[in-house]
Amino acid sequence: MSRMTRLSLAQVTLCAVDTRTPALAALSLQRSMAGIDFGRVVLFTDGWTPPHALPGIELVQIPTLRSAADYSQFVLRELQAHVHTSHLLVTQWDGFVLDAAAWTDEFLRFDYVGAVWPDERAGQAVGNGGFSLRSTRLLAAGMDPRITETHPEDKVLCRDYRSLLETVHGVRFAPIELARRFAFENEAPRGAPFGFHGPCNLPRVLTEGQLLDVVQQLPDEFFRSRDARRLARALLMHRMHAAAQRLLQRRRAAGRSGINTRVLGWLATGLGWWAPRAP
Repeated sequence: MSRMTRLSLAQVTLCAVDTRTPALAALSLQRSMAGIDFGRVVLFTDGWTPPHALPGIELVQIPTLRSAADYSQFVLRELQAHVHTSHLLVTQWDGFVLDAAAWTDEFLRFDYVGAVWPDERAGQAVGNGGFSLRSTRLLAAGMDPRITETHPEDKVLCRDYRSLLETVHGVRFAPIELARRFAFENEAPRGAPFGFHGPCNLPRVLTEGQLLDVVQQLPDEFFRSRDARRLARALLMHRMHAAAQRLLQRRRAAGRSGINTRVLGWLATGLGWWAPRAP
Protein backbone atom coordinates (compact mmCIF):
# COMPACT_ATOMS: atom_id res chain seq x y z
CA MET A 1 0.00 0.00 0.00
CA SER A 2 1.46 3.33 -1.03
CA ARG A 3 1.38 6.30 1.28
CA MET A 4 -1.20 7.99 -0.93
CA THR A 5 -3.55 4.99 -1.04
CA ARG A 6 -6.20 4.80 1.65
CA LEU A 7 -7.65 1.49 2.72
CA SER A 8 -11.39 1.20 2.10
CA LEU A 9 -13.29 -0.77 4.75
CA ALA A 10 -16.84 0.14 3.81
CA GLN A 11 -18.09 -3.09 5.40
CA VAL A 12 -16.64 -2.18 8.80
CA THR A 13 -18.03 0.20 11.43
CA LEU A 14 -15.38 1.66 13.75
CA CYS A 15 -16.60 2.49 17.24
CA ALA A 16 -15.68 3.38 20.81
CA VAL A 17 -18.02 3.32 23.81
CA ASP A 18 -16.87 5.83 26.42
CA THR A 19 -18.65 8.06 28.92
CA ARG A 20 -15.58 8.53 31.14
CA THR A 21 -12.83 9.70 28.75
CA PRO A 22 -14.66 10.60 25.53
CA ALA A 23 -12.01 13.09 24.37
CA LEU A 24 -9.33 10.40 24.49
CA ALA A 25 -11.68 7.92 22.81
CA ALA A 26 -12.32 10.43 20.01
CA LEU A 27 -8.57 10.87 19.56
CA SER A 28 -8.19 7.10 19.33
CA LEU A 29 -10.86 6.97 16.62
CA GLN A 30 -9.10 9.71 14.68
CA ARG A 31 -5.82 7.80 14.82
CA SER A 32 -7.54 4.67 13.51
CA MET A 33 -9.12 6.71 10.70
CA ALA A 34 -5.80 8.22 9.57
CA GLY A 35 -5.29 5.79 6.69
CA ILE A 36 -8.67 4.07 6.45
CA ASP A 37 -12.13 4.92 5.15
CA PHE A 38 -14.60 3.02 7.34
CA GLY A 39 -18.25 2.52 6.49
CA ARG A 40 -19.16 4.44 9.64
CA VAL A 41 -17.35 5.79 12.70
CA VAL A 42 -19.28 6.16 15.96
CA LEU A 43 -18.47 7.39 19.44
CA PHE A 44 -21.09 6.30 21.96
CA THR A 45 -21.06 8.76 24.85
CA ASP A 46 -23.34 10.60 27.26
CA GLY A 47 -23.78 14.23 26.33
CA TRP A 48 -20.14 15.20 25.93
CA THR A 49 -19.63 18.21 23.68
CA PRO A 50 -16.32 18.11 21.80
CA PRO A 51 -14.30 21.33 21.91
CA HIS A 52 -13.86 21.23 18.13
CA ALA A 53 -15.37 19.47 15.13
CA LEU A 54 -14.79 15.75 14.71
CA PRO A 55 -15.09 15.20 10.95
CA GLY A 56 -16.35 11.76 10.07
CA ILE A 57 -17.22 10.79 13.66
CA GLU A 58 -20.87 10.41 14.64
CA LEU A 59 -21.77 10.97 18.29
CA VAL A 60 -24.51 8.68 19.60
CA GLN A 61 -25.92 9.48 23.01
CA ILE A 62 -26.23 6.68 25.57
CA PRO A 63 -26.84 6.59 29.35
CA THR A 64 -23.78 7.19 31.51
CA LEU A 65 -21.78 4.01 32.08
CA ARG A 66 -20.79 4.04 35.74
CA SER A 67 -18.67 0.90 35.82
CA ALA A 68 -16.80 -1.60 33.70
CA ALA A 69 -19.78 -3.91 34.16
CA ASP A 70 -22.05 -1.26 32.62
CA TYR A 71 -19.69 -1.09 29.65
CA SER A 72 -19.83 -4.86 29.21
CA GLN A 73 -23.62 -4.84 29.39
CA PHE A 74 -23.84 -2.18 26.67
CA VAL A 75 -21.36 -3.87 24.34
CA LEU A 76 -22.90 -7.31 24.74
CA ARG A 77 -26.58 -6.40 24.74
CA GLU A 78 -27.06 -2.99 23.12
CA LEU A 79 -24.35 -2.46 20.53
CA GLN A 80 -25.91 -4.78 17.99
CA ALA A 81 -28.85 -2.46 17.33
CA HIS A 82 -26.50 0.29 16.12
CA VAL A 83 -24.44 -1.73 13.62
CA HIS A 84 -25.53 -1.90 9.97
CA THR A 85 -22.32 -3.17 8.38
CA SER A 86 -21.06 -6.74 8.24
CA HIS A 87 -18.33 -6.11 10.84
CA LEU A 88 -17.57 -3.86 13.78
CA LEU A 89 -14.12 -2.76 14.95
CA VAL A 90 -14.39 -2.08 18.69
CA THR A 91 -11.72 0.21 20.11
CA GLN A 92 -11.09 2.04 23.38
CA TRP A 93 -9.12 5.15 24.33
CA ASP A 94 -5.98 3.04 24.85
CA GLY A 95 -5.89 1.27 21.50
CA PHE A 96 -6.11 2.06 17.81
CA VAL A 97 -4.98 1.09 14.32
CA LEU A 98 -1.21 1.26 13.96
CA ASP A 99 -0.62 0.13 10.39
CA ALA A 100 -3.37 0.13 7.77
CA ALA A 101 -1.02 -1.79 5.45
CA ALA A 102 -1.18 -4.73 7.89
CA TRP A 103 -4.86 -5.23 7.10
CA THR A 104 -5.84 -8.44 5.31
CA ASP A 105 -9.34 -9.39 4.21
CA GLU A 106 -8.65 -12.73 5.86
CA PHE A 107 -9.69 -11.02 9.11
CA LEU A 108 -13.22 -10.74 7.70
CA ARG A 109 -13.52 -14.52 7.36
CA PHE A 110 -13.91 -14.76 11.13
CA ASP A 111 -16.57 -13.56 13.52
CA TYR A 112 -14.17 -12.53 16.29
CA VAL A 113 -10.55 -11.39 16.03
CA GLY A 114 -8.70 -9.96 19.03
CA ALA A 115 -5.24 -10.00 20.54
CA VAL A 116 -3.96 -13.23 22.05
CA TRP A 117 -4.19 -13.89 25.77
CA PRO A 118 -0.84 -15.67 26.18
CA ASP A 119 -1.73 -17.35 29.48
CA GLU A 120 -4.81 -19.10 28.10
CA ARG A 121 -4.93 -22.49 26.42
CA ALA A 122 -5.12 -22.54 22.64
CA GLY A 123 -8.89 -22.99 22.45
CA GLN A 124 -9.52 -19.85 24.50
CA ALA A 125 -6.47 -17.71 23.74
CA VAL A 126 -7.99 -15.36 21.17
CA GLY A 127 -9.73 -12.66 23.15
CA ASN A 128 -9.20 -9.02 24.20
CA GLY A 129 -12.30 -7.02 23.43
CA GLY A 130 -10.57 -3.62 23.71
CA PHE A 131 -9.40 -3.79 20.10
CA SER A 132 -11.46 -6.43 18.37
CA LEU A 133 -13.15 -7.14 15.05
CA ARG A 134 -16.63 -8.64 15.40
CA SER A 135 -19.16 -9.77 12.82
CA THR A 136 -22.89 -9.15 12.99
CA ARG A 137 -23.24 -12.91 13.55
CA LEU A 138 -21.15 -12.57 16.72
CA LEU A 139 -23.14 -9.52 17.87
CA ALA A 140 -26.43 -11.38 17.40
CA ALA A 141 -25.09 -14.48 19.13
CA GLY A 142 -24.17 -12.37 22.14
CA MET A 143 -27.89 -11.73 22.67
CA ASP A 144 -28.57 -15.41 23.32
CA PRO A 145 -30.53 -15.60 26.62
CA ARG A 146 -28.45 -18.61 27.65
CA ILE A 147 -25.57 -16.17 28.09
CA THR A 148 -26.49 -15.09 31.59
CA GLU A 149 -23.18 -13.42 32.50
CA THR A 150 -22.12 -10.21 30.81
CA HIS A 151 -18.89 -9.08 32.50
CA PRO A 152 -16.17 -8.83 31.42
CA GLU A 153 -17.72 -9.11 28.00
CA ASP A 154 -14.63 -10.37 26.18
CA LYS A 155 -14.10 -13.16 28.72
CA VAL A 156 -17.78 -14.05 28.48
CA LEU A 157 -17.56 -14.38 24.69
CA CYS A 158 -14.10 -15.83 24.25
CA ARG A 159 -13.91 -18.16 27.25
CA ASP A 160 -17.07 -18.75 29.24
CA TYR A 161 -19.52 -19.18 26.36
CA ARG A 162 -17.20 -19.87 23.44
CA SER A 163 -18.40 -23.46 23.05
CA LEU A 164 -22.03 -22.31 22.89
CA LEU A 165 -21.19 -19.63 20.34
CA GLU A 166 -19.29 -22.07 18.14
CA THR A 167 -21.64 -25.05 18.27
CA VAL A 168 -25.02 -23.31 18.33
CA HIS A 169 -24.38 -20.08 16.42
CA GLY A 170 -21.53 -21.15 14.13
CA VAL A 171 -19.26 -18.37 15.38
CA ARG A 172 -15.68 -18.63 14.13
CA PHE A 173 -12.83 -17.29 16.24
CA ALA A 174 -9.61 -16.37 14.43
CA PRO A 175 -6.65 -18.74 14.81
CA ILE A 176 -3.83 -17.60 17.08
CA GLU A 177 -1.32 -16.69 14.38
CA LEU A 178 -3.85 -14.57 12.50
CA ALA A 179 -4.86 -12.90 15.77
CA ARG A 180 -1.21 -11.94 16.35
CA ARG A 181 -1.16 -10.28 12.93
CA PHE A 182 -4.29 -8.37 13.93
CA ALA A 183 -3.27 -6.89 17.30
CA PHE A 184 -1.24 -7.21 20.48
CA GLU A 185 -2.02 -6.53 24.13
CA ASN A 186 -0.39 -8.70 26.82
CA GLU A 187 2.54 -9.93 24.76
CA ALA A 188 5.14 -8.13 22.66
CA PRO A 189 4.12 -7.52 19.04
CA ARG A 190 5.42 -9.87 16.39
CA GLY A 191 6.13 -8.03 13.20
CA ALA A 192 3.87 -5.08 12.43
CA PRO A 193 0.29 -5.83 13.60
CA PHE A 194 -2.75 -3.93 12.43
CA GLY A 195 -3.47 -2.47 15.89
CA PHE A 196 -3.08 -2.82 19.64
CA HIS A 197 -4.72 -2.32 23.02
CA GLY A 198 -3.61 -1.53 26.55
CA PRO A 199 -2.19 1.49 28.43
CA CYS A 200 1.15 -0.25 29.02
CA ASN A 201 1.66 -0.39 25.24
CA LEU A 202 1.17 3.34 24.71
CA PRO A 203 4.90 4.16 25.16
CA ARG A 204 5.60 1.91 22.18
CA VAL A 205 3.48 4.02 19.86
CA LEU A 206 3.22 7.59 21.25
CA THR A 207 5.77 10.28 22.04
CA GLU A 208 6.40 11.43 25.59
CA GLY A 209 4.66 14.71 24.84
CA GLN A 210 1.58 12.88 23.65
CA LEU A 211 1.65 10.69 26.75
CA LEU A 212 1.92 13.68 29.06
CA ASP A 213 -1.29 14.96 27.47
CA VAL A 214 -2.95 11.56 27.98
CA VAL A 215 -1.90 11.45 31.65
CA GLN A 216 -3.32 14.95 32.14
CA GLN A 217 -6.73 13.92 30.78
CA LEU A 218 -7.22 10.63 32.59
CA PRO A 219 -9.56 10.58 35.63
CA ASP A 220 -8.41 9.80 39.18
CA GLU A 221 -10.02 6.38 38.97
CA PHE A 222 -7.43 5.27 36.42
CA PHE A 223 -4.51 6.16 38.69
CA ARG A 224 -5.79 3.84 41.40
CA SER A 225 -5.71 0.88 38.99
CA ARG A 226 -3.19 -1.80 38.12
CA ASP A 227 -3.10 -0.36 34.60
CA ALA A 228 -1.59 2.85 35.99
CA ARG A 229 1.21 0.94 37.70
CA ARG A 230 1.92 -1.03 34.54
CA LEU A 231 1.96 2.16 32.49
CA ALA A 232 4.43 3.75 34.92
CA ARG A 233 6.79 0.81 34.50
CA ALA A 234 6.46 0.94 30.72
CA LEU A 235 7.23 4.67 30.72
CA LEU A 236 10.42 4.01 32.68
CA MET A 237 11.38 1.18 30.33
CA HIS A 238 11.12 3.65 27.47
CA ARG A 239 13.03 6.35 29.40
CA MET A 240 10.03 8.68 29.46
CA HIS A 241 10.83 9.98 32.92
CA ALA A 242 8.83 13.22 32.81
CA ALA A 243 5.66 11.31 31.89
CA ALA A 244 6.41 8.69 34.56
CA GLN A 245 6.86 11.35 37.23
CA ARG A 246 3.62 13.06 36.27
CA LEU A 247 1.75 9.75 36.32
CA LEU A 248 3.11 8.90 39.76
CA GLN A 249 2.17 12.37 41.07
CA ARG A 250 -1.39 11.76 39.90
CA ARG A 251 -1.31 8.26 41.38
CA ARG A 252 -0.30 9.59 44.80
CA ALA A 253 -2.92 12.33 44.60
CA ALA A 254 -5.51 9.64 43.85
CA GLY A 255 -4.60 7.84 47.08
CA ARG A 256 -2.08 5.25 45.90
CA SER A 257 1.10 5.65 47.97
CA GLY A 258 2.11 2.05 48.65
CA ILE A 259 5.55 0.52 48.28
CA ASN A 260 5.23 -0.05 44.53
CA THR A 261 4.38 3.58 43.93
CA ARG A 262 7.28 4.74 46.13
CA VAL A 263 9.80 2.49 44.37
CA LEU A 264 8.59 3.59 40.96
CA GLY A 265 8.82 7.19 42.15
CA TRP A 266 12.45 6.76 43.17
CA LEU A 267 13.27 5.26 39.79
CA ALA A 268 11.49 8.07 37.96
CA THR A 269 13.44 10.74 39.83
CA GLY A 270 16.82 9.99 41.37
CA LEU A 271 17.43 6.67 39.64
CA GLY A 272 15.75 7.33 36.32
CA TRP A 273 18.99 6.82 34.44
CA TRP A 274 19.01 3.19 35.59
CA ALA A 275 15.82 2.15 33.85
CA PRO A 276 16.65 -0.43 31.17
CA ARG A 277 16.16 0.38 27.54
CA ALA A 278 13.01 -0.83 25.86
CA PRO A 279 13.44 -3.78 23.51
